[in-house]
Amino acid sequence: MRRRWLCVGRGAAALLAALVLVTGVQAQTPAEREREMYDIARELWCPLCAGIRLDACELQACAQMRDEIVYLLAEGHDRAYILAYFEEQYGAQVRGAPPWTGFYSWAWLMPLLVFLTLGGLMLARMRKAARLRAEAARLRSEATVPS
Repeated sequence: MRRRWLCVGRGAAALLAALVLVTGVQAQTPAEREREMYDIARELWCPLCAGIRLDACELQACAQMRDEIVYLLAEGHDRAYILAYFEEQYGAQVRGAPPWTGFYSWAWLMPLLVFLTLGGLMLARMRKAARLRAEAARLRSEATVPS
């Protein structure tokens, strides 16, 4: 009798382990896929409208793009693949920011270079003005001192 319960217990443990493994491998539910789709769509911009994210755009083309995201998620593709896929289809502007490669790296570096250059020029001008004020004060003090 004891062996029988031991076998039943082992069977139940094996069934539970199989159930855990199957649910871990199970695909996303439609609600999870839709939430993931909106997370990805927030990172993409409408290729037809100016300044509207894909998750907020009401055009039929954008609705089709969101459906395509859901389809790619259902196939098992990850976020990086989907973003690269849309960038390949619609160009770099669909990402909303230029990539860090090639000519586009200048789009990231130019504002920084302009800011540093203007800051350096302003600092040099402030030092020159301070030096001129100090020299003028020195000349005034020499002119007022009786010899």
